[in-house]
Amino acid sequence: MTNEPFSAAASLDELLTQTQQALSSMRSRAVEHPDGDPARLLRAEGSAADGRVRAVAVQGGRLESVTVDPQLAEAGVEAVCGHVVEAVNAALADLDAQVSASARADVDALAARLGGLQGQSVRQMELFSQAMEDVVARLNRGGDAGARADG
Repeated sequence: MTNEPFSAAASLDELLTQTQQALSSMRSRAVEHPDGDPARLLRAEGSAADGRVRAVAVQGGRLESVTVDPQLAEAGVEAVCGHVVEAVNAALADLDAQVSASARADVDALAARLGGLQGQSVRQMELFSQAMEDVVARLNRGGDAGARADG
């Protein structure tokens, strides 16, 4: 008797492990901590008042910086606050678009990987089924030989 059923089961277990690792990898990239490596965080910039107000937002919806041209102070506090809100909202909208694009890319990559794993698992299950059919056939042949010996 061969170990084909066991190797097929081991291969299936390996496929499931690979799938779990892929999902874990996708999750960890989607939830980067703001205090992590700044180079890995998504970053977006928004501006208002012809570039005299600039805001930078980073992944996680955090505001990294706001810069206001001092000459804009002549416009009054209320106007400056309005420009700050406009710049921050523009940065957050750009960041949201980047996160959505990144998530789509991650989902596409995961779908492609899972498609390959699905094909592999079908082949492994076919091998496993064939091995089980072989075992049953051997058992049946052994049972037939025993019945003939008794008769």
